[in-house]
Parts: sequence; C-alpha cells; structure tokens
Amino acid sequence: MRPALALLLLLVPLAASAGPPELRGPARRPDYSRRVWQSADGLPEDLAQALAQTPDGYLWIGTSGGLVRFDGLRFTAFHHAVEPAFRDDSVYSLLTARDGTLWAGTEGGGLVRYRDGAFRSFGAAEGLSNGFVRAIFEDRAGLLWVGTDAGLFRMERERLVRVDGRDGVPSMSVHSIWQDREGRLLVGGTGLLVLDGGRAEHYGSSEALADNSIRTIRETADGAVWIGTISGLRRLEKGVRGNPFATPRTLDGTNVCVLQQTRRGDLWIGTYGRGVLQVHGGRRTNMTAPAALPHNNVLALFEDRQENIWVGTQGGLLRLSPGAASTVTTADGAPLSINTVYDDPRQGLLVTALNGRLFRVAGDVLAPLPLPAALAGLPIRNAFRDREGRLWLGTDGQGAAVVSGRSVERYTMKQGLVNDFVRAFCQDRDGGIWIGTDGGLSYWRAGAFARLDTAGLVYGSIRRLLIDRAGRLWVATEGGLSRFEDGAFVADDRLNALRGHKVWALHEDDGGGLWIGTQGAGLFLLKDGALRQFTVDQGLASDKIHFIAEDRAGRLWLTGPSGIVSVSRADLEARAAGAGQVAVRVYGTADGLITTQMSGGVQSAGALTAAGDLWLPSTKGVVHVVPEAAPRGSPLPVLVEQLIADGRPVPVAAGVRLAPGGGKLEIHYTAVELRSPERIRFKYRMDGFDQDWTAAGSRRVAYYTNLPSGRYRFRVVAYETNAPGDAAERSLAIEWQPHFYETAWFVLFCGACLTLLAWGGYRLHVSRLRREFAAVLEERNRLARDMHDTLIQGCVGVSALLEAASHAEHVSPHLSHELLDRARGEVRAAVDEARLAVWNLRHGSQDGVGFVEAVSRLAERIGLESQVRVKVDAAGPPFVLGAELEGSLLLLIREALHNAVRHAGPENLSVGLRFARRRLEVEILDDGCGFDAQAAADDDGRHYGLIGMRERVESVGGEFHLTSAPGKGTQVRLSVPAAS
Repeated sequence: MRPALALLLLLVPLAASAGPPELRGPARRPDYSRRVWQSADGLPEDLAQALAQTPDGYLWIGTSGGLVRFDGLRFTAFHHAVEPAFRDDSVYSLLTARDGTLWAGTEGGGLVRYRDGAFRSFGAAEGLSNGFVRAIFEDRAGLLWVGTDAGLFRMERERLVRVDGRDGVPSMSVHSIWQDREGRLLVGGTGLLVLDGGRAEHYGSSEALADNSIRTIRETADGAVWIGTISGLRRLEKGVRGNPFATPRTLDGTNVCVLQQTRRGDLWIGTYGRGVLQVHGGRRTNMTAPAALPHNNVLALFEDRQENIWVGTQGGLLRLSPGAASTVTTADGAPLSINTVYDDPRQGLLVTALNGRLFRVAGDVLAPLPLPAALAGLPIRNAFRDREGRLWLGTDGQGAAVVSGRSVERYTMKQGLVNDFVRAFCQDRDGGIWIGTDGGLSYWRAGAFARLDTAGLVYGSIRRLLIDRAGRLWVATEGGLSRFEDGAFVADDRLNALRGHKVWALHEDDGGGLWIGTQGAGLFLLKDGALRQFTVDQGLASDKIHFIAEDRAGRLWLTGPSGIVSVSRADLEARAAGAGQVAVRVYGTADGLITTQMSGGVQSAGALTAAGDLWLPSTKGVVHVVPEAAPRGSPLPVLVEQLIADGRPVPVAAGVRLAPGGGKLEIHYTAVELRSPERIRFKYRMDGFDQDWTAAGSRRVAYYTNLPSGRYRFRVVAYETNAPGDAAERSLAIEWQPHFYETAWFVLFCGACLTLLAWGGYRLHVSRLRREFAAVLEERNRLARDMHDTLIQGCVGVSALLEAASHAEHVSPHLSHELLDRARGEVRAAVDEARLAVWNLRHGSQDGVGFVEAVSRLAERIGLESQVRVKVDAAGPPFVLGAELEGSLLLLIREALHNAVRHAGPENLSVGLRFARRRLEVEILDDGCGFDAQAAADDDGRHYGLIGMRERVESVGGEFHLTSAPGKGTQVRLSVPAAS
C-alpha cells in the first residue's frame, strides 16, 4: 500500500472526540511564518538533532558542533573548547527536568548536566558504561532514565545504575523512552521493553531488523501510543496491549525519527528523508525541502511555550510560528502584486492586481470576477459600489466604467472625465460621484459630468477622496491636502504644513478627528483647530503610510513599506498632548507575512471588515490579518547573561564584586522572545553613576568606559513595542573594588605621611636653625681663640717689651732702645703671623712639607725671642692636611710654645711631628716648672689658652691631652685626622 494512501485511510484525529471523522485527503496546512537558521546565522553546524526549553525561556539546541543556547536573536555555543564538561561536541538528546535542570546526551562523551549556570559530566566514573546517550527521560516519580547504544540506566544518588542485561531484562540499544497513562515505562530501541513496576516484558519484530529498530515513542491525548521505527509508523489505539509489532503499520516504508503532539492537538511526524507530516483537524500536510524545510532529514521536533514549532534537520533549524497574518493568492499559488482591496457590500472582497485583473476573495484563494464582455481586457485599477448598487471600475488609462446589472457605461475624457487614469471614488450626500484621477478631480451626477472650479486644488494628481460627517470633501494629492466645501476649494491655513508632502491616506474617527497619512512625513491629526504630527520618533514603524483604518477597539491600523502597524488612537492623542509613550504593534514576517511591502496610492488600499479582519494589498498577494485580542505584554524574564570587566569575563551572580580595574565594563543582557524578538526594546540605568535611563532600543549590551570604583546597581528594563507600559525589570548589584590608592586607609596613610613630613620639615628647620646658631657660637669661639693666639699674644708680648723699655730708659738707654726694637719686631711678627694664617687658610700646603717648614720657622722665631732652645723633629712621610687644619695646628703649637716660654721657664722645648696612617700626632715637651693640670682644668674662668687649645683640637675631630705636674715639666699631645 502506498504510504500516502495508508495515512489517509488509517490516521485518525488525535484529540479526544466522539469518533474518527472522515479524512478528506490533502488540504492546505494552517498558516505558519517560517524562519530558518543555519551555520551562516550563528549555529556551530547545520545538523540540529535535539531541542529543549528551560524555565528561563531559552531554547537549547543540540547540534553536531555543541550545545547551543538561543534567546531568539543570539546563539551561544558550549563545546569542549570552552567547557571541559563536554568530552564530545555532538549533542544528540536533550531534556529539561521538572526542577529546571537541563540534561544533554552526547555521542561518545556521556551525559552532561547544566544547573545553576554550571556544567557537570557523567561518564564511566559515575557508572555510565556507554557514552553514546540517545534518550533522556524523567518519569512521574522524578527518576531520571538514560538510554544509550548499549544499555538502559537509572540515576540513583548521582550515579547511573544499569537496568537491562539482568533479572530477565535483555540487553538493549535504547533510542526512545516514554511513560504511558498506566505508569508503565516504554523503552524503544532494539525492540520494545515494557517496565511495569517489578515486571519487565520485551517485544521484538520478526519481520525485519529495520522494523525492530524503534526510534521514537509517544502517547497522544486520545490515549493512543505511536511507535516510529526505521521501517514505518504504528498507532496502537488502546496503548500497548500485547505485542505491538502485531499491529499493522499506519505509515509504511518511512524512517520515522521523531513524534510531537502540540497543545492544539496536532501530530507532527518527523522522518528521515521525507520531511515532516502534520496531521491537523483530520487533514494531513506533507512539508518537504526546499519549499517548506531546509532539509528532508528531520531529527527533532519541539513546541515551545508560545506554540512555535521548532524543527531540527540535517540542514539547519526551522521555526514555524502560528501567524496572525496569512497571504491569499490565486489557486496556482503564484505571487501576485495587488493594487487595491475593496469590501463590496454585495460581492465581498474585490481585489485588483497590478496587471489590471479583477478578483474576488473566495475562501483561501483569489478567484477571477466575471465581467461583461464589453469590459474584457480592461486594465482595472480599483472598484467602488455606490448606494444605488452601481459598480464603478477605475482603469489605468481607459477612464471609468459603470456596471449596473447587465448594462455597462464607459466614461473617458471624451465624455467629460478630466483624466483617464482613475485612482479614487467617493459618493456625497446628494448621490454624486467624485472621481480622483492622475490629472485632476471630476464630479458625476445623473449621467453627466459637472464643470468644477479647481483653482484652489493644491495639486492635480489625486490619491484619496473622503467625504466627512459634515459633508465636506477632502482631497489627498501628491502635493498636499485640499478641502472642497460649498462648491469651491477653501483656503485653510492649518493645511499649509502639508504642502509639498504626498498625502496617500485619510481617515475620520468618531470624534471628528481627521487622520492624514503621508509619504515620508509620518502621520498627522487635524483636530480642534490644530494639526499634530507623529513620526518614528514617537514610535511609528515608518514615516510612509499607505492606509489608515480604525477597529472597534479603538486601534488605528497603518500600512506602509515596513509592514502593518496597530496603535491605540487614545495613546496617539495622549502623545499629542505631550504625555505617555505610544504602544505600537508591528506585524512582520514573524506573524506570517510573506513580505512587509504593502501597496498603496490607489483607493482603496485596504479593507477592515465588519468581522474585524483586515485585508490589505501587498506585492505578494492579499494579506489577511486577524487582530490579536489584546497585547501579550513583555516576555519574561529579563536576564543578565555576561559581564566583561576590563576585557575579562566575570561570572554573573546575585551580586558581583570586581577586582580593581580601569573602569571598562560590558554588561550583556537579554529578554527571551522566540517568536518576535525584533519587537523587544530595552532601557538601562546604573544607579550611582547614570543620571537617567539610557534607551538602548534593540541593543542587548551596555557599555561603560569610565566607571569609577564604588557600589552600583545595574537595572535593565525590557518591553514590547506594543505594550511599553507592561515591562519587566532585572537588577544586578555590582561592587567595583578600588585600587589601594583609592581606599580610605590609603588616604589616611597619605594624610599621616603628610603630617609626618610637615613635622619632619619643621624638625629639620629647627635643626638647621640650631646648627646655624651653633655655627655662630663656634665662629665667636674661633674668633676668640684666634684673637687670643694672635692679637692678644702679640699685644701681650709688645706690652711687656714696651714696659721693660720704659723702665730701662733711666738705667740704660741702650737697653731701652734694644727693647723698643724688639717690640717693633714683635709687632711685625704678629702682622706676619696674621697674614700667614690668612694665607694658610686660603691655600695650605699641597704635600704636608710646607707645614713642617712653617712649624720649623715658628720654633726658630720663638727660640730667638725667648733665648730658649726649640727643637723640631718630623717622622713619617708628610701628607696633605688642608689649609684650615694647618692654620689651626700652627696656632695650637704657637700657643703651647708661648705658654711654655712665659709660664714654665724651660731651658729646652721640643716639637715632635709624626705622620702616621692618615693621622698626624704632635707632641710638645718642655722641662720647665710645670703646674697642677687638674687645678687648671677646674679653674676654667681664667685659663683661656688651655680651653681654646682643647676646643680647637676637638673642632677638627682630634684628641687633646695635657700632662703636667709641679717641677716635672709639661707635655701637650695632639692627634688629628688628615683632611678627606
């Protein structure tokens, strides 16, 4: 028996009913919008072999290239390169458990679980002895069953326990698992295994291996169990009762891969090589490639929450969405460009095509309308029925024709028509017919054309005519809008804003407002003496409007080159008053439109029937729209998918803490809408940073490039254009941790450091002042020492000589003169010593030898003056001492020698100079009377010489030692470092 004939004879309706109705053979399938995704659109590979939907709304697709998550617009792929849980990329089976967990079976990589944003693999370590997972099923008790190429497994406490191959259950290759109404588990693969509590029954086909290979099992709403095998399809009307292979095949010779019953009761049958069979209302439809499917090898079928049918094939993924719109064309199905659609009160919907033919909508097709022979071949542009029942036909260059019963009248320019290219008709209260043409306006009444004064007509090319409730005629033209009243065109300043615009559509609402559609300037409302404008800025889909109508619910319907739009008139009027946001519902390809290009420019460019259906001309046929009862609102939930901070992905959680960074943040968000994602709009705001909401449109990522550290809350709102007030929101707490230099402790630390620096600066300043004061004191002491060692000593010597000369003048004038000569010599010597000290301070010796010579000259002079023998001995190689040190040492040696001569009365003096390793040691000895050194040290009020000598030595970093005792002479030892 041929497969198609078998299906017709044996297939029965799936929903419960009184009895199987008679199948009437192939019929036109219900209208679905069609959308295909392949690897070029974002799928990893074209082979889509498993489908599931998780509670968050995402569609999950098992492909040969990995597991894919889909939100209606974007694909996100998971495979071994990005997720280690995938040991093999080919995902063959999917299941969403009742707790929302997603289970994925791979071809060779075992079982993968996705829960709370994390993947986990189950393989041999968890008891799964075969990695080719063909079926995953959750029974009513919540137990998970896993079917593989070699065995049936049950999940028990995170481990997989094999069920077949023991206790009388044969080993199986499992491809499908189902639980029937009686609670029995039906396992299909190598035959059929029925598990009923502790009992197991296995059935096999003796006909052929292909017949014994079960690929899919489903129980439908009427209680029938369907079993698909490689060789065909069986329907067990009362479920499994005995050997199912004893039941004849309903569909023979076809590899049935997958079965799916929809919520409407339709059965979808996916085959390998023959596409999809759909059983709907007792009728069947066969969908095949390339017209209906991307490929005839169908591997997966799934119905989502919005009743979209998803078909996974070897050539890509197909979405079939129940459409609110369908397209009617001729019986041959060839696309036909339509000019006008007119709702004729007598003959129903009349349709004119661009090729000049006149049709009538008859059921699901356009049927040619019979016309009198006199009108044969006439290129008809539009149609109009007047109140007297006459049918007016406008033509493309052949004037107008009037059909009344069997009679036909023709009107052209010869009969008084202003132009033979007719675009519009309307009838006034007096029964007269107004005719708009490409070249002006004509008025016909009682079989004749009246002469008109058209001086006030803004432009001659007419697109639309309207008689309002007050009886005024409005004329829409290619150059603006004019009003004809009381036999003449009336000047209206309100219409000046329309001058130069192409006006193609007019509609008067029940409140007396006139709605005006233009080509490029949007929609206008003339009401209460004011003209208001609406454009895409207020939410319209396009600024080009071909047709305007209003339904009983108060919605305006607009058409144009961007599709069909419905919008609440009240919303628009509120927007005109400056309040509210316009809710716009756009009908596009997702709603069943073959094309969004609606026709216009000729009256009538659409019809709204008494039933509320909309019929519109398009470039592909007549579009039939059944309006939705109410807007569906925003899809939920709104999800934050990913955060990228400074180029690094960050896991998304209830609250996110980010390491210190550069302030660059990307937030990827979405709202899952699988049917019409293009209608979703977003706005977002970062509380704590943004001053207002950012309107993102359809963009699903927020960018921040200079976000400082701190605590924020990111909020994103999603809504549909047809219901902006019904929005969903998701928020995410974000804490961007500061750099160490932005923290409070660092600021406090810096403040403390600044305080310490200020205190340290103050201390340095005080220390500098103290050093300067000490330097001043040292300078005073130095001057005191120098005065004592030079001027005072010299003056003392001169004074002694002068006094002696004064006393000797009476005794011996010769001695007096000699003493005066010595005094003069002492003065010269003091001056020379002062000059020598200045010279030494400025220059000093270069090798230390000059210092030895200076000491020798000093000793020689003192010896001559005092008649005391002074000996100088030097040991070791001399080295450079420096000018300041040499000057100080010379003054020290001179002071010591003078003290010895004046106070000790010695017979011998000696000066020893020993140049040691980087030190100079000086020893001055006399054999005089000596003195009590300890008593001299205690009496520091008068012995300035000893005090100055000690201070001078210590000031250059040296050591000073004085040894003396009465009658034992005096020893002065100095030790100073060489100049650095």
